[in-house]
Amino acid sequence: MNAQRWQQVNDLFHSAVERAPDERAAFLNEACRGDESLCREVKSLLASHERTQNFIESPAFEVAPELLTNENRTSALVGELIGHYRIESLIDVGGMGEVYLARDERLGRKVALKLLPDRFTADETQLSRFKAEARSASALNHPNILTVYEIGQEGSRYFIATEFIEGLTLRASLASGRMNLHDALEIAVQVASALAAAHETGVVHRDIKPENIMLRPDGYVKVLDFGIAKLTELWLESDLGDPATMARLQTRPGLVLGTGHYMSPEQARGQTADARSDLWSLGVVIYEMIRGIPPFSGETPSDCIASILTTEPAPLSRVLPEVPLKLESILQKALRKNRDERYPTIKEMLADLRNLKEELEAEGSPQTKARAESIVSKIKRHKRDVLLTLAAAILAAAAFAYSFFFVAPAPLPNEKSIAVLPFENRSEDKSNAYFTDGVQDEILTRLSKIGDLKVISRTSTQRYKNTSQNLSEIANQLGVTNLLEGSVQKTNDQVRVNVQLI
Repeated sequence: MNAQRWQQVNDLFHSAVERAPDERAAFLNEACRGDESLCREVKSLLASHERTQNFIESPAFEVAPELLTNENRTSALVGELIGHYRIESLIDVGGMGEVYLARDERLGRKVALKLLPDRFTADETQLSRFKAEARSASALNHPNILTVYEIGQEGSRYFIATEFIEGLTLRASLASGRMNLHDALEIAVQVASALAAAHETGVVHRDIKPENIMLRPDGYVKVLDFGIAKLTELWLESDLGDPATMARLQTRPGLVLGTGHYMSPEQARGQTADARSDLWSLGVVIYEMIRGIPPFSGETPSDCIASILTTEPAPLSRVLPEVPLKLESILQKALRKNRDERYPTIKEMLADLRNLKEELEAEGSPQTKARAESIVSKIKRHKRDVLLTLAAAILAAAAFAYSFFFVAPAPLPNEKSIAVLPFENRSEDKSNAYFTDGVQDEILTRLSKIGDLKVISRTSTQRYKNTSQNLSEIANQLGVTNLLEGSVQKTNDQVRVNVQLI
């Protein structure tokens, strides 16, 4: 690539970055005017934007622009044997080193070979601590965690050999715009599952971000670089004591923090990261997947840190009304500034994400749609009954709210949860069962709008219809501290609704 071409690519890149993510594709199509090669180069830079950098580093094209302008540099190692891995091509370059596609000459398989920068491996103490962390990470065995084959050394070069993943990073996927809710939750559940397995063994990732999340074509998600961020942390501890260096880094316009948008408040303050830091970063990633932009940002590193430490993200439901309140609640808990106020472990967050995902899938299932169509059909035939249903449900919800908030003892914060059990149909005409279901559904809808109240979905409570099971056992199984049960009796134009809060 000659200097003139590089300038053209660079100018288009900066123009595209200034636009919203969902506007970039249209801008490039118009700006490149059919030059597919030019368009690919710029899109490659956009996908690399904020890629695999540590706390203080610029994007790869700023770290080493010669990689884009000097073809000899990118192919320098191609064909070389490092250990028993033969280099085939350059995959990526960033603050944590260069990543190559290589072939394992012993086993005849493709691997991703990461060569670590000399600045990270020069100090023996740092290196030994990193090796210990990396070995712990390499012992992780989980379908959503990248498999580490070897941590080795060839001469003065240190490398990490891992499985090679066919697919694209979450960052590359987000370059084309925000994700739909189903896809975002699917990715979130798999990443949370990987973190749960890692945290169980004492391994903290420290650098969860879209660049470290790979999406395979078969739907599997792989979390990359467990233990790698520890190397950056150790380097920062020893080499960033110079205030002038920090000041220069913090005020540099256009500098992308890499982890900056995703680092937790404690990491932004220079404190030690723990498992709850990963939880925060996952919350930021989920927010960005759904809205298309991260919740915290700034023109410089210090601006971004200030945003993380002092501002609250705009509620997703304010921008996207279709976002479930339960997801809003999950993100609010994950993004508490004080780590003690977040989920105590990733397992609790994973459970909430799975429950939400299952509820949304159940609502969209053929059985649920058939049930909805049946109810709509009956509603059309019984419009007067619908008004009675709505009135009865409003009264029942009002009675519950009065009892819950004014009569019952004030619950502790973690006790604000309830399940509405299937109501008993006491009408003589058993075909009025749909009417009873309508009352339960309407109560659930109204209760779900009460802030800080966890409401169990109807699909989770239906198995308790006509059961003789002990109510305390039901509450334990559903994980709630309150149950609402009742009955509905309809006779002509009169409706009697009995509601009991337990």
